[in-house]
Amino acid sequence: MAISKVRIREGAGPLVDDLPFSDAEFRRRLEGVRQTMAARDLAAFISFTPENIYYLTGHDTPGYYFYQACVVTPDRRPINVLRRIETTNTLGRSWSRLAVAYEDREDPVEATLGLLHELGVAGKTVGAEADSWFISPKRYAQLQQGIERAGGRLADASRIVEEQRVIKSAEELAHIRRAARAAERAMQAAIGASRAGTTENDVAAAVWAELVRAGGEYAGLPPFITSGPRTSLCHSTWAGRTYAPGDVLNYELPGVVKRYCAALFRCGTVGRPSEEVASRGAIVREALERVIAAIKPGVTSGEVHDASKAVFRRHGLESMLGHRTGYSVGINYAPDWGEGHIMSIWDGDERPLRPGMTFHLVPGIYDLGRHTVIISETVLVTEGGCEVITRFPRDLFVA
Repeated sequence: MAISKVRIREGAGPLVDDLPFSDAEFRRRLEGVRQTMAARDLAAFISFTPENIYYLTGHDTPGYYFYQACVVTPDRRPINVLRRIETTNTLGRSWSRLAVAYEDREDPVEATLGLLHELGVAGKTVGAEADSWFISPKRYAQLQQGIERAGGRLADASRIVEEQRVIKSAEELAHIRRAARAAERAMQAAIGASRAGTTENDVAAAVWAELVRAGGEYAGLPPFITSGPRTSLCHSTWAGRTYAPGDVLNYELPGVVKRYCAALFRCGTVGRPSEEVASRGAIVREALERVIAAIKPGVTSGEVHDASKAVFRRHGLESMLGHRTGYSVGINYAPDWGEGHIMSIWDGDERPLRPGMTFHLVPGIYDLGRHTVIISETVLVTEGGCEVITRFPRDLFVA
């Protein structure tokens, strides 16, 4: 089969002057990937993951329901293979500004193979992300077959970018801190809108308005706003329910700035909480604070999770503990606002924490059919321990 000829298009310069990161920051990231490529003897590396493509090139769009790929080589800026109309986001507002376009009814894998041929790497060892939500098995196999026909080899190079993303730079942390401020303002708006007789939708409207006013962007998951027994349904959100005295209220809100997320979860009640709910709120807060105290460089993920479990075990509530204590946060696109697939704080994980890691800590009690009680913080692992990035009162609020 003849290789499709492609044209590498180059943008003259960003149409906007607010690229999310400095030239030095993008070059640092690219050099990190190239060092790993050299160690694995890869002539090229291909990413299909929206977060990774944004991380390497600044290409930003929710239009990844069509195929997109980022091709990295040792000697030029990354080149994105994109649906033609999406090339505008690389040519007009990215750092890399290099793209190969395909039409909607053309084969995007053939465009990728054509680019590899144009770059002179099709017959060599090419690394690609086999473990990505955004490449189908059929297309991955097609890419592999095309590279093998050219005399090359396709190697699994999953997690090359993710291993870098888990440690945040100063520039990334600046966005996360701004995102935390947006989440805090939205939480205050949510609590201010909460009262008997209002609805989940009324609170959701207040949250969305404040997130946007605070400079927030859309998140990979929606804000989670629930009341009463519906709080016990994982990842449920507003559905028009009217608040009644005695209801438990759950608000988990994402601030997002330049695609970087900081999340915040708070619980409250309509009127004074019952003795049980107040007790559970105190237990969850204790678990959160024990976890924060346990976080420092060198401590393993599993050891931090054990600090949380110990609190629930002492109170006889271990069976109601959620599946993990926390998860990495950073760049987010749907379907998730977290980076838990990169690293989570959970059972048996022997990976040590390192300075620059950021986590959303979510210890909580899940009582199906009754309520969920969670108090969270977004935190940073520092050289000396743990910095809490989000700033909001941890007591159960009373609406």
